[in-house]
Amino acid sequence: MENFITFNKYLKKFKTNKVGPISFNIHKSKITAILGSSGSGKTVILNSLLGIIKKYKGKIVINDINRKSHSYHKSNRVIGYYTQMDFSLHDISAFNFLKDTGLVMGIKKSKINEKVKYWMQYFDIWDHRKKRVRDFSWGMKNRMNLILCFIKDPEIIIMDEPGANLDSYWRNKVKNLLIDYKKQGKTVIITVHNIDEISDIIDNYVILETGTKIFEGSKKNLGIYSKYKIFIKDIFDVQSFRNYLLQENILSFKFDPDENSLVIAAETYRQINYLFLYLIKNNLPLVNLIKLPINMESIHKALESQNKIKL
Repeated sequence: MENFITFNKYLKKFKTNKVGPISFNIHKSKITAILGSSGSGKTVILNSLLGIIKKYKGKIVINDINRKSHSYHKSNRVIGYYTQMDFSLHDISAFNFLKDTGLVMGIKKSKINEKVKYWMQYFDIWDHRKKRVRDFSWGMKNRMNLILCFIKDPEIIIMDEPGANLDSYWRNKVKNLLIDYKKQGKTVIITVHNIDEISDIIDNYVILETGTKIFEGSKKNLGIYSKYKIFIKDIFDVQSFRNYLLQENILSFKFDPDENSLVIAAETYRQINYLFLYLIKNNLPLVNLIKLPINMESIHKALESQNKIKL
């Protein structure tokens, strides 16, 4: 895979702590999640990637352009960035704000009105285009932030917690938009707390902890899956069930005899159908099926399991 963005021996020192030295790659046309708990270094990495932090050791290279070179500004042309702004000081209509900001971004004057209209309609705030942006609700302001990220049709999309202040409808719409962008060959870098909502579209992970990298690789390398706990009413042959699941490429994990439950991992809904077929064929009533969350705790458990296997 093509390395589109490279961090090489990156090191940023502060008075009481540091981030790095870290080396990792972001692959072109992939969705990469940079994850970690509070204080892990995610924001420092993003700000350095964006050029906000300029003083550090090591190299950051974006599409063959070193962030420290004289031509670093060329990288900014292809980056769209989402963060949360509250616009409380902007006493200007939403349309004019987007128009003025788009022109500053380098969008052609002949195209700016068309682009602003398209994205305001896409995020359903076109009817509020004459309203002062400072008077928007938090949800509408967040959609304005999303427009600022996408309006110049960037090659690299960097999103810092895009789900905040958005309801499930808009979170899903953003998710589908990222899928479309990936199909177009664009590169997405995202940080999220609620990993579960977008884990199915993430290709690669970079996981940080207290300023160090503890993992870099694909979802398969990480061993993180969509897991479900199934509760069965009657006693069943656990080993036979496990063997059947394995034939259908469904992994099985912890069996709890007290609950008569089994944790499984399925990559597709088709695999879930095979699970139901087995239960029906063997006359095993299903009491409940619960999707287990993918979060930092489950990711750390996956990493711990990998380390145990290596030992």
